[in-house]
Amino acid sequence: MRFAIKTRPEHTSWQQLRDVWIAADEYEVFESAWHWDHFYPLSGDMTGPNLEAWTTLAALAQATKRIRVGCQVTGMIYRHPAVLANMAATTDIISGGRLELGIGAGWNQMECDAYGIELPPLKERFDRFDEGTQALIALLTEKVANFDGQYVKLTDAYCEPKPVQTPHPPITIGGKGPNAPSVRSPAGPSTGTSSSPAPTNGNPSKTS
Repeated sequence: MRFAIKTRPEHTSWQQLRDVWIAADEYEVFESAWHWDHFYPLSGDMTGPNLEAWTTLAALAQATKRIRVGCQVTGMIYRHPAVLANMAATTDIISGGRLELGIGAGWNQMECDAYGIELPPLKERFDRFDEGTQALIALLTEKVANFDGQYVKLTDAYCEPKPVQTPHPPITIGGKGPNAPSVRSPAGPSTGTSSSPAPTNGNPSKTS
């Protein structure tokens, strides 16, 4: 059995979030620390503050020494897979090889409507997730990546420097129910799945 914390970057300050992760880093019972990838809060005042996931994740990786760090989970609809691959590689380097790469298909209609981000129907979203994950793995593991999908295309694409962890950081796929996303092309033996519970009040909140 492994234990982790998950904090909410909503309705809180950077200093509070950082202090919780630094404290968790000092207790070896906690293997990893996670937060979410949203731009709006999921509880309370939806117009309130919510720290962006990957910029804070890189900073939290720098602020900690031992605990593994991850985002549960990154919405594939928010960032092109090539951009996400470069973000993941850099964060793994900053952390010294402690990144857990959490990814999912995405679901938040309110955020997509507000920012003009397309939220495709579920089947297309899962197809995009599948292609995006394969492209991610290619960029993180191959010197030159090529991919010719319906939605994602890579042409002689580089992602340098590569992450510390080989062949790539462990991948956690987020979802819920029998139709949760999966990857047709295996992402390696370290791939896992995760189901996040419905939001509850409290900041920062911890789950194990």
